[in-house]
Amino acid sequence: MKIKTLDIYGYGKWVNQRFEINEHLQLFYGKNEAGKSTLQSFIRSILFGFPTRRRKVNQVNRYEPHHSDVYGGRIRLIDTQFGTVWVERTSKIFRVYQEDGTELDPSTLDQILGGLDETLFDNFYAFNLQNLQELSNIDADQLSDYFLSIGTVGSDKFLQIAKTFEKQTDDLYRPQASNRPLNQLLNEYDSLAARLEAVMKNMSRYNTLVEQQKEQESIVNEINQEINQIEQDNRALDKLLGRYDIFIKDKTVMRELDELIYTPIEKEAVNELEDSLRINQQNQASIIQLKERITHYNEEINTLTRLNWAMNHQSERRQWKVDAQKIKDVQSKLEQTLERIEEQNQMMLQLAERGQFYPAKITQSTEYDEKLEEGLGIQANIEELKTQRESVHGERKAFLDHRKDQQNYTAIVRSQAAKLENQRINDEAKLMEQTSLKNYFLGFIFILVGIFVVLLNFNSSNNMYMIIGGILAVIGVVMSLIVFFKHRQLFKAFKESPVVTKIAELREQENQYKDQSNQLGIQINHRDEIIRQIDAEIENNIRDQKRWLVDIGFYPTADSEIILKTNPVKQYFEAKEKRALLEVEKDKLTEQTENWKMTIAELLKRFPTKDESIRSLIRHVEDVEVSLSRTEERGNIIREKINSAENSIKEFEESIKQTNVKIQTILEASDSKNEMEFHQKVEVNQRIAELETKHKLYQEQMVGYEEALENVTNKQALTLMMQKLDVQLTEAKERLTPHQNERANLTVEIQQLEQDGSSQELSQELENKKAEIKAMITDWGRKRIAMNLIHLTLRQGLENPVPEMNELANEIFAKLNYGRYTQIKLNKKGIKVKQFSDILFEPHELSQGTLEQLYVALRLAFVRSASGMVEMPIIIDDAFVNFDEFRKTSMYQVLEKVSEETQVLFFTFDQQAKDSFKDEQRIDLSVTTNNTEKEIVEERD
Repeated sequence: MKIKTLDIYGYGKWVNQRFEINEHLQLFYGKNEAGKSTLQSFIRSILFGFPTRRRKVNQVNRYEPHHSDVYGGRIRLIDTQFGTVWVERTSKIFRVYQEDGTELDPSTLDQILGGLDETLFDNFYAFNLQNLQELSNIDADQLSDYFLSIGTVGSDKFLQIAKTFEKQTDDLYRPQASNRPLNQLLNEYDSLAARLEAVMKNMSRYNTLVEQQKEQESIVNEINQEINQIEQDNRALDKLLGRYDIFIKDKTVMRELDELIYTPIEKEAVNELEDSLRINQQNQASIIQLKERITHYNEEINTLTRLNWAMNHQSERRQWKVDAQKIKDVQSKLEQTLERIEEQNQMMLQLAERGQFYPAKITQSTEYDEKLEEGLGIQANIEELKTQRESVHGERKAFLDHRKDQQNYTAIVRSQAAKLENQRINDEAKLMEQTSLKNYFLGFIFILVGIFVVLLNFNSSNNMYMIIGGILAVIGVVMSLIVFFKHRQLFKAFKESPVVTKIAELREQENQYKDQSNQLGIQINHRDEIIRQIDAEIENNIRDQKRWLVDIGFYPTADSEIILKTNPVKQYFEAKEKRALLEVEKDKLTEQTENWKMTIAELLKRFPTKDESIRSLIRHVEDVEVSLSRTEERGNIIREKINSAENSIKEFEESIKQTNVKIQTILEASDSKNEMEFHQKVEVNQRIAELETKHKLYQEQMVGYEEALENVTNKQALTLMMQKLDVQLTEAKERLTPHQNERANLTVEIQQLEQDGSSQELSQELENKKAEIKAMITDWGRKRIAMNLIHLTLRQGLENPVPEMNELANEIFAKLNYGRYTQIKLNKKGIKVKQFSDILFEPHELSQGTLEQLYVALRLAFVRSASGMVEMPIIIDDAFVNFDEFRKTSMYQVLEKVSEETQVLFFTFDQQAKDSFKDEQRIDLSVTTNNTEKEIVEERD
């Protein structure tokens, strides 16, 4: 089985997303939060079901989507025993179907998964960094057992599941048992079937009662029809009685209409009269308000005391405004001049502080320039000495690097020699084992036996035993000589081994590198002496330079390089000259401001101020001018308002005259003397309209009953007819009661027969029992089939699980460690690994990295060896982040090899993994977009 397509409707961050999966190896690349864990959870959820909603500690994330109404998706599986199959699971549906849409039984998925549940899948086909990190927490004594549990195919977990299924099915049903749930249901079903058969034989009494019940039902229906007819006649009389009151009201309305006289008045006349009267009232009120407003405006003009002064000083105000604008520019220039003077003062102070000189001691003269030339010479000597020092220091560094290289070469040669010497020691130990004296044991036995036989038969006349003893002694001597010469050859091969020559050459190279290092050390010491001499000369020049700084007026700590390059003394005197020019300009601007104060004396007399500063006076003049301008504007506005109010009064008076003419025309048209008479005639017309509306409504309510109402003598006759119908209704109901009682008795008797075991209830109960049995048999069969599948798939592997898997594990483990360890030895007692030097190691003697490689080799070998029984893809979640570059390289090569037969889904953010695999094997989750949303939605619909 292989996963070919993932269609995600809505799962975590993925909404309407499709992934096409490589059939061999698929790399999902992305950083944290890119969706790797979401994809792994999606695969498990579709194959094994969604996590539960129950809130518990450490609850598995359900990844319910926030941007999709559908939770779930589907997976396309290929190379199954049913061909290509889609497995679709959402929060509402679960189905398994083929590509042509043919629905399969949901239990088909269990057969495809080979009886695995999610726990078994995680134990055997998925591993992550946590699996490898757990190795560091396992005791040394438990490591061998831990790896052995992986090496023996892990069939114990499968068998444990099979035993659980067997126990559960036995608890449901056993052939000879009586207290199992399924056995009990089957017995109950047989009992119900027997009861139903007995009931069906005694149905005659039941059928007779049913016939009698139908007869009584017919009589009851006839009486009910008679009652219904009487009730309909009664309702008809009741409606006629209700309309008789309306008939009387309609007669009253017609009498009132005959007494009223209608006056023709246009519909718009009433509203026009009301509007005209309202307009007159509004106009009168507006005229009164406008007259009050004119009085208020006249009073407000009288309160404006500054208005006359402003009107009398128009020309002076214009001049003051122009002068204020000019003096504002003068003041700005004065302030800028003061700022520039302060800037020059600050610059002079900063130049003295930064240049570290005494302003009182420095001068601008030829002598100062000559002393600067002297300082340039001293500075040039210092810089030349520093250049020499850097050159010598560079040579020293080059010699140090060269000596470091020689020392590294010495360490490498020494390491190689030590490794060869260790190999020599191992060869010597092996030689001692191969040339042990125990190899002579058999030859010595023959010699001793031969000598013993000869001595025993020395005086005997039988020479036969003497000959046999001699032959035995000769055989012993020959065997001993063979062993001796073989040992001599081994000793000779050991002494003439090229390793001895190689060790001597390496020791000679080591001595040469040491001599070269010593020569380089002498050169380094010589350069150190030169550097000390140059440092002493630099110190002497620095002392001369400090004396020179004091002579020209600087601090001993001043930076001579800054003095010589920037000449702060020259800048200081330039700043001093600029300050003098700015002082002259300041005096001129100050005189202009004083003259301006004299020109605004009259304004200040009328509008005095306490602050005499130029800026404050300028603002005061501007504020006064603004106030006077606003006063003029206010006066003009008030005059305009007075004129506007007088014009409005005239317009309102003219409107009142026109409205009065319109009112008089309306009254004459209705032949009314005044407004009151006009309104009375309007009210009469409205009453006539109301009465006509009522008459029309009454006529509509009496439609169909006009003739009957005309024939009614009075209301009492109708009441007597209704009472007669009530008596007939009572009699019919009294006749109905005995038949209803008889029908009820028959119904009760029939129900009692049915409760005692009617065929209908027994049939329904029998069907319910059949449904329960079917559901329980389905559950029993599903678990029984899973148990048999596990036994069938594991039977072959349980007979001999180690050899085939061991061979695969050896191959994978050797590739992972580049042949350093060549074999994994598995047996019932434990596990060991064999190094290329034929030395065996226990798991606890291996490094953490080699332990992790051993774990990976056994897990992959198990999956490969179990593929004939259960074929599932391998899911790896960033398990190799702690591997170094070489281990990762070998690991990725092994994954490529394994993926040729078993699909591998690898989730990681390792750049080396991304570079190691082909483009068609990679899916970069950081750049994946929902580009298949439309296609997935269309297919789902």
